[in-house]
Amino acid sequence: MNRAVIGVAVVALVLGTLLGYLGSGLWPDSKQVELKDAQEKSARLERQGNDLRAENDRIAAELKGEQARAQTVAADLQREKEMNMRLNALVSQGKK
Repeated sequence: MNRAVIGVAVVALVLGTLLGYLGSGLWPDSKQVELKDAQEKSARLERQGNDLRAENDRIAAELKGEQARAQTVAADLQREKEMNMRLNALVSQGKK
């Protein structure tokens, strides 16, 4: 009986080793696929980030242009107000 148990144990070890070796050969392929997928996702996200940065830069430049235009309009409006006040003062002096 002792020899039968040892025989079964040896066969189990050999089968376990063989199955382990064959099974480990399957893992690297799936890990390579996962790695490739992760790299593709990383590249896609990096492209999206670059696109968003470019869009942000474009909008910032557009905003600066609009701010400059708003300052010009504000300055023109201030000049118009001053001229209107002078004209009103001249008109009111003429009525006296």
